[in-house]
Amino acid sequence: MDVVATIEGLRHYTIHGEPYVIVYYSLQGDPNTFHHMQLSADALPGGLRVGEQVALTMVAGIVAGVRRIVENGG
Repeated sequence: MDVVATIEGLRHYTIHGEPYVIVYYSLQGDPNTFHHMQLSADALPGGLRVGEQVALTMVAGIVAGVRRIVENGG
């Protein structure tokens, strides 16, 4: 299932030389509740920024994928 989320914060770090990111996000319809996910940096769209809207693919309540929402007509 895909849900729309807004990126609220990003925290970059490394483990054994590999880049990871903790991503804080809010879900559409509930902007006052923040959630977080922890993924390797290569699992995220490049150049992801705070305030950006993304589509999260959720499996059993866990984020399994992140992709940019592409606006039509632009």
